[in-house]
Amino acid sequence: MISKVVFSILLAIVAVQAKPGGRRSPPCGIPPFLDSLPEDAQEKINDIWKDYKEGDKCYEEQGLTREVIDALPKEARKNLHKRPTLPFLKGVPKETLAKFEEIFKDKSIKWSEKPEKIEALAEKELTGDNLKKFKEFKEKKEKEDKEYKEKETKLSEEAKKAHEKIEALNKQKFEILGDLSEKAKEELFDLWRSRPHFRGGRHGGKH
Repeated sequence: MISKVVFSILLAIVAVQAKPGGRRSPPCGIPPFLDSLPEDAQEKINDIWKDYKEGDKCYEEQGLTREVIDALPKEARKNLHKRPTLPFLKGVPKETLAKFEEIFKDKSIKWSEKPEKIEALAEKELTGDNLKKFKEFKEKKEKEDKEYKEKETKLSEEAKKAHEKIEALNKQKFEILGDLSEKAKEELFDLWRSRPHFRGGRHGGKH
């Protein structure tokens, strides 16, 4: 279970990088890259989401958030695709963070081998509040993984076949992006950000 959980963390990291090219809406809530935005943009986005309750639809909040991001200067938008800092790595020394980054970026390490390396490094390098947050993060992911698997087993045969095909395509997309240089990624993300997209905006009501 642990291996799959940490692997899902890695996929989530790549998924965050890949999102600008997709048509899917991002998850509801304040975006993970908020800290990398200018202070005035952070205030606007925090204000947009201040009354949001988990479980509600968020078309309007997402539309307003996208408007704030689209209004940013190009230089300020450049870092949006970069990997957000995981909660248990916030505030750690640069040397420690670099060790985790090395695993994330090392293309010579197979995806199947990265989870164990990340967990081992966390147990070795993290202390105090960071280690506590890692364990909490891991427990949360284990719970989410279990719930996901339970839903997956209840899929109809038709939905299951479609799901397997989509998962295979997603894996291929992650692998393609993972093999690209940072410059190539930046070119693609800049292109995808300029792609016209539908804003559900004010037409989406709440439950």
